[in-house]
Amino acid sequence: MSNLKMSSVAAGIAAAAMLAGSAVEAAKLTVMTSLHRDHDQVVAYFDLMHKPMNKAKGAVVLHYKGGPEVTPNRKQGAALKRGVIDLKFGPSGYDIGLNPCARLVSLSTQPQAVIRKNGGWDVMQKCWGERMNARILAHPFYNSGNFHVYLIDPPNKSKKTGLNLKGIKMRSTALYHAFFKAMGATPINISPGDVYTSLERGLVKGLAWPEGGIFRYGWTKYIKYRIGPGFWRSSTMAIVNLDAYNKMTKKERDYLDAWGEKFEVDSTPYMRALADKDNAKVFGAGVKAIDLQGDYGKAFTNTVMGATWAVAEKKMPANYYQELKKYLLK
Repeated sequence: MSNLKMSSVAAGIAAAAMLAGSAVEAAKLTVMTSLHRDHDQVVAYFDLMHKPMNKAKGAVVLHYKGGPEVTPNRKQGAALKRGVIDLKFGPSGYDIGLNPCARLVSLSTQPQAVIRKNGGWDVMQKCWGERMNARILAHPFYNSGNFHVYLIDPPNKSKKTGLNLKGIKMRSTALYHAFFKAMGATPINISPGDVYTSLERGLVKGLAWPEGGIFRYGWTKYIKYRIGPGFWRSSTMAIVNLDAYNKMTKKERDYLDAWGEKFEVDSTPYMRALADKDNAKVFGAGVKAIDLQGDYGKAFTNTVMGATWAVAEKKMPANYYQELKKYLLK
C-alpha cells in the first residue's frame, strides 16, 4: 500500500472522528472472535483496530464478548446473522455452510486495494449481505503469510498431486477438504483448541494452517515437517451485522468503514512480523521446512488451487462464482 493511500485512509478516520465529535453517545457494537484471544491474528486485530478505536473515543465503541470458548467458531456466523453479536472477526472458512462465497476469499491473488476498486469488493458485499446479513469491514493480512501443510511423518511425493496423503487422517475444515481428498487424505473437522490432543492421541497425522500461531499451541511437539510451496492468503475478515450497521448514522458508518480499511493497510507488515517470529520458534523446535520442487511443486500448487476452485464451482451460485473468479484473480 502506498504512503498516499495510507494517508488518505488516516485522513478519512480523522475527518469522520471530527464529524462525530458532536454526537451525544457513541454507537456500541459487541464483538466476538473465532480464534482465541492469544492467537496472532486476534492479537493483530486488537492492536490495530479494537484498542485504537476505543482509545480514540470516536463515533463507535467496541465491546469484546469473547472467543470460541463463549460461542463455538462454527456457530458464530449464525449468531451474527441473527444479530446476537454485532461484529465478528475470524476466518470466513467457518462460515462456508452459510455463505458459499467464503470458499473463494483465500484463493484471491489480487492486492486487497485492487479488489476494493475493481468491482470485487461490491460483489463480495452483496454476497455477504444476502447470505449472512453482514457487511465486510476488512479483509486483512494480504501478502503477510501463506498456508502450509504440516505433518508428523516424512512426506511422500506424488507426480500427480505433489503430496501423497493416501490413508492419512488430517485435521481439516471445509476450506481444506477438497485438496486433502484430492491428495488421498481423510479430512476430519477439529477445532483449533482440540488439535493438540488429536495429534497427541494419533487421531490425525497433520493439518493445514496459515503462518503464525503454530508454536504457542504446542503442536511442534508432534509436527515435524512443514510442506510447501506456500499457498492462499488468510480468509479472516471483520464483518458486522447489516441491521446494526444500517441503524448507525452515516457519520458512524463512515467512521467504522474507515477503521476497517486502515486495519487492512496496517495488518500486512504487522502480521508478517508476528509470522516471522513464530516461524523462528517453529523451526527452532526442530520442524523442517520442505518446499516441493519442480514438477512436484507445480502439481502440489495445482492440486490445492484446482480442487478448491472445482468444489466452489459446484457449491456456489454461478453468477457469484464467475464474478469473483474474474475480480479476485490477477
